[in-house]
Amino acid sequence: MQTLTLETIVALIAFFGCFYGYHFIYFYLSRRRAHATRKGRMRQAVAGALMQSIEEGDHLLVVHQLRNIIMSVTFLASASVLLLSFIISFSGVWEAIVELPQLPSRGLRPQDYPIWAIIFTLAVSFFSFLTALRYFNLLSILISAPPNALHQMEGTEPSQYLTDLFMRGSDAYTLGRRGFIYSVVAAVWFLNIWVFIAVTIIVTAWVAIFDR
Repeated sequence: MQTLTLETIVALIAFFGCFYGYHFIYFYLSRRRAHATRKGRMRQAVAGALMQSIEEGDHLLVVHQLRNIIMSVTFLASASVLLLSFIISFSGVWEAIVELPQLPSRGLRPQDYPIWAIIFTLAVSFFSFLTALRYFNLLSILISAPPNALHQMEGTEPSQYLTDLFMRGSDAYTLGRRGFIYSVVAAVWFLNIWVFIAVTIIVTAWVAIFDR
């Protein structure tokens, strides 16, 4: 059975730490400390817009905007599952899946790690887009619900509940979109593992500074 090398361990920690660890902290800060991130500040703006829509009864504009968002998320979800199917079909992953019963004795080969990292990241991207669709669809329906009914259902202010729906959908959409970026980063592993680690850190720094 093949053992993990030090450079492979460092690569896995760098990749999953930068992708999942960074976004966990980012989403936490955007909810708990609104002024610390751009998404947190956007949350306040969305809350004001939804409150104004509820007060004025102008739900149609919000529904149209959500429809545009839903169309773009649906396209990205379809693209992620098609890309995932292509990788599984032509990268030898299907053969690896068939050989899974032999995995405890054989272990993962060095070339298996980047393939599985790409597949896992694209799978997370796809399910994140599905989650975003769920929240945006729910918001498009509940935006026209009577405020009293929303208050009785959730025990909170309607604008706050609708804002939470939008931001949860936005978080899922952000994670899905970033999944595309990091799946491309994972492909650098095939070229050189240390270049892959450097690119992972650089991309995460770029995301943290310019795409937050």
